[in-house]
Order: sequence, then C-alpha cells, then structure tokens
Amino acid sequence: MDGKKIFEEQLRYVACMGDTNGIEKLLNIGIDINTRHAINGWTPLHWACKKNYIDAVALLLKNGADKNIKSEYGETPRSLSTNPYILKLLDDVPDSPKSPINQDPDFIPNFVKNTSLNCKTNVEFLQQNIDNICQEIVLKLRIANTDDSDFIEVDVKRNDLTYQKLINMCCDELEINPSQIVRLRKLPNTKIRTNRDVQRLENFQEIEAVLFSPINITNDLRHKTQYTNGNTVSITPTNNYQSISKKDQTILY
Repeated sequence: MDGKKIFEEQLRYVACMGDTNGIEKLLNIGIDINTRHAINGWTPLHWACKKNYIDAVALLLKNGADKNIKSEYGETPRSLSTNPYILKLLDDVPDSPKSPINQDPDFIPNFVKNTSLNCKTNVEFLQQNIDNICQEIVLKLRIANTDDSDFIEVDVKRNDLTYQKLINMCCDELEINPSQIVRLRKLPNTKIRTNRDVQRLENFQEIEAVLFSPINITNDLRHKTQYTNGNTVSITPTNNYQSISKKDQTILY
C-alpha cells in the first residue's frame, strides 16, 4: 500500500474513533476529506456518523465533507446515524458542499512535497492502525423463521472472529442460549460450520441463527422412547405415524 492510501486509511480511522485532532492534522496536510474505502465505499463522514461522534461530524462538514456520497450498499452518512443533533447538522448543510481540497490534477499534497513531515516515519506509525479499520466488518444477524425479519448489525474485527465467537455474538445480540442453536446459516442457503467458514464471511453478510422448534424436538423424541424401568429403545415410526410406547407395546396413531 502506497503512502497516500495509508494516510487516507488513517483519516477514515481517526474519524471512526472521533479523534478531531487527528482529523485536523490529516486535513492540514492535504488528505482528501471524501476518501472512500475500496471495498465498502465508506468515507470518514460515514464512520463519524455511524459512531455518532458529533464533534467529528461537525468538523468534517465544516471542512467540506460531502454528505451525499453513497456507499457501495447505497448508504449515506445520514442513514447511518441515530443522533438527532447529527441529523440536524446534516440537514443544515447544503446538498453540494464545495470541497476545500484543491482539485487541480497537478496538485501535490503537502505530505508528499513537504519533507519536514518525515513521511517515512508517519507511514510506519499509521500502518500500525490500518488493520483496525481495514479488517473490521459488519455482520447482520437475526433469528430464522420468526415474525420479526429485521437484522441487527454488529461491528466485528475479522481477525478476532472464530466460529465459537460468532456463536457467542449471536447469543449476546439476539438474546438466545447456545443450546437453542441448531445451526448458523449464511443466507441464502449455506451452513456455517468451521472457523474457515467464518473467515470467508463478507462485509454486511446476512446470518440467521436456526433454533430448535417444537417440530425439531418432536422429531428428535420420535426416535427414542424410555421405558419406566429405565431402558431406552429406538423406535422408527412407519407410514408417517406418531408413536406412544407403553411398557411392552407401541401404539401408532
């Protein structure tokens, strides 16, 4: 990754962290305020709005951040914020703000031409933080086969994610117990079974937790019956009949 892209990644990172000092420093050396992530298309303003950092949003808007830029998924910064004050700030900004960044194609940013900034040192320092932003993905979670079809979005670092952590995250966010989960399904039709499956998840991946239902439980119990003497036998009903075991006989109905 070249030096320019590293600084652009850092601008999105400091916006995500609400670091107004970091935002000002990077804007002062000529970093594009509307730099977009190569995969999801988020700008620094998208991140500041998502995290509801009102000071960072105000600073970015003051310096010409474009509130109308859409991500690769059609998201505007406004659609990501839940803070009423941020929404009011966005409403008060004209639809086509003029960017303070010099748009001259021959323009050379200060961080390239000003050797006093010690670009090499800055690149090495910023590189340490890049994975924090580049490897963060958003997963969309919900419980399968319920009346509520809405997803919950969860920010997670891909490098930290394992199958077990995904299970735990689903339980925490969806308020369910691990013992209730039959399987995790990557929509539309793929089971998630291993850590490698988890590492292949993409940003904004939709995931369903399939839970035990009364039908599941009935099907499990249908094949196993316990006698009063403690012995357990397997019973396989035929012709789709249900069965009841009573001591030495089986009644089909």
